[in-house]
Amino acid sequence: MKTKISRKIFAFLGGVVDIVWISILWYLSSIPIITSGASSSAMYYTVHTNVFQNRGYLFSVYKKAFFDNFKKATVIWVAFFLLDAFLFFDLMLAKMAIDQGSSLAALYYPVLICIILALMWQISTFTYQARFDDTIKNIFIKGGFIAMRNIGWMLFLVIFLTGLLLLCRYLIFLIVVLPGGYTCMVHHVFEHIYKKVGWIEEEETI
Repeated sequence: MKTKISRKIFAFLGGVVDIVWISILWYLSSIPIITSGASSSAMYYTVHTNVFQNRGYLFSVYKKAFFDNFKKATVIWVAFFLLDAFLFFDLMLAKMAIDQGSSLAALYYPVLICIILALMWQISTFTYQARFDDTIKNIFIKGGFIAMRNIGWMLFLVIFLTGLLLLCRYLIFLIVVLPGGYTCMVHHVFEHIYKKVGWIEEEETI
């Protein structure tokens, strides 16, 4: 009985250590900003392969996934970055309109909703891109398809991420596990979604 408990404790601690290392790798490889897309794809793939399937060496898996995904993930990242910049600029203009009492203030909530929808699309797209080999066009389309078909789960993931970011303001040490820990939650949600739509086999779901 004690041996079983000890194994579970060591397995849990090992998983936490892996999540910390994955988070650190994501931070380091995202420093140039332009590489954030490839970093995010590599992080999801490493969580899937190393944390949930216990296959391969963490650094080797992450490095290979980063370079394998670099081209497609960077194109996708740049496209989403431009979309985000446009939406956040509009949001700031709407906020200024609120302060000035302008009629443009009515755009604040529609733009905010667009930002939330865009974030859902991005989470779904990068997850699909990390998991499946497909064309850039199909990655965008299928990422959007999954996001819209599972709007409840996507909203949960956005709220969950927002809560974690707010929590980090008071518990700063959580930053060390935030990227990897959040990706574990995303993995749990999406692997079951992919199974439901028939994109992965039963035995692939962790």
